[in-house]
Amino acid sequence: MGIKDRGMKKWHGFMMPEHIGELHQMYEDYEKEKKPILDDFQLREIDEKLAVAQEFNLPVIFELWIDGFFEDAEGRVQNVDNLNKVVWITEWNGDLQKINMDNVVGVEFKD
Repeated sequence: MGIKDRGMKKWHGFMMPEHIGELHQMYEDYEKEKKPILDDFQLREIDEKLAVAQEFNLPVIFELWIDGFFEDAEGRVQNVDNLNKVVWITEWNGDLQKINMDNVVGVEFKD
């Protein structure tokens, strides 16, 4: 065993598995973004776009905020359940997906 081998083992010994997990969590928390606050105009615009998309079977792209991160969901609106604050969409692969309206921060029509 040479000196170079010892160097790698020396540094590796300081990083215990629980430390690696904590560092990963700290990095993930650092990358999180705050949820945008939508005003009444933006909420009304989202509702109107969903109604048009459902009526004319238009494809839409949802911008979602989930636990500090932004994600996109694409599909066609099948049902808007305002009572339970849920939108059901059919994805391109045919799967039905439920989207929580509390996570929606934007809706755009897909070209």
